[in-house]
Amino acid sequence: MTSQHANNKVVFPTAYTRTLAREQGLDHKGQLLLLKGTRLAPADLFELNRYIDSETQAVIVRNALQLSGNPALGLRWGANLHLAAHGPLGTLIASSPTLGHAWKATEKFHDIRGGFARMEGHIASDHFAVIINMGIELDEVGRFFCEAVLATMVNHLGMIIGNSKPALRVELAYSAPPYANQYPEFLHAPCLFGKPKTKIVIPHGLALMSNPMADPETHAMALARCEQLLLEQRRPSNWAARVTELLRSNPGQIWTCEQVASHFHLSSRTLMRYLRDEQTSYQTLRDSELARQAKLSLLVSNNTVESVALSLGYQEVSNFRRAFKRWFGMSPQAFIEQSRVN
Repeated sequence: MTSQHANNKVVFPTAYTRTLAREQGLDHKGQLLLLKGTRLAPADLFELNRYIDSETQAVIVRNALQLSGNPALGLRWGANLHLAAHGPLGTLIASSPTLGHAWKATEKFHDIRGGFARMEGHIASDHFAVIINMGIELDEVGRFFCEAVLATMVNHLGMIIGNSKPALRVELAYSAPPYANQYPEFLHAPCLFGKPKTKIVIPHGLALMSNPMADPETHAMALARCEQLLLEQRRPSNWAARVTELLRSNPGQIWTCEQVASHFHLSSRTLMRYLRDEQTSYQTLRDSELARQAKLSLLVSNNTVESVALSLGYQEVSNFRRAFKRWFGMSPQAFIEQSRVN
């Protein structure tokens, strides 16, 4: 349910906090209380593809628990979390042919939405177990996330096999909390505390059942999107490097900041903030790459100033000349003459 970017920082999509606020029916004032102690504003929760760091998310969870007065909030929220909240991965899971295929999709792609809730499958003679290792301290915040992951998985499992109360068993690697009697209500299964590992035990027969919502075309499209997201996540998280790579791989196109942001499924404001955090700006990166391309192109003997300007995407040669002089302190023609002398 979280994401782990290439800089190894665990982050959470804002979609989860947005649904948490909706689950509690919070108005604008309530959202301000939910975000108290963070640098976020309610409007930030509606910004697509924005992420929240783990420290900030922990503050939000503590605020949510205090506002709700319900220590079992993680169970309730997870049980009501729709597959759509998980983006393309949710679509992939929902359209999978069987529960077994859905698990394989979760195991392969959960990093695009799930960072520290590590999951592994274990096959026994009569059952299949999904082992969940949270990798964090199981204080009130850690337990909230563990409960949310369990409730979400049980809920989605029931949707996939068309049975809201599948025959499962849940084992938990911690002592029973004071509200332990609520676990079976949300997990629809016997819950055994104090076990060596936290896991959901699924009979073999359920894993092989057909998914009534299976859709091959939707599944293929969602699979392609998840593959793309996983590939992008494994690239450098340095946004300056990613923007430069995009500009460099598309010579002859002068991208606007809005176009670049759209390519990365971000708003331009978010992209500018990411680059500002890296002590740079889109204008700086674009100018640097255009200057590099211009310099290399002008060193080719049969290229003219006019042809280079057009190849870089400039409609007016005069605009290119002005930009070149700003970059190098001389005109393109002077640069050509100097390079020939040298």
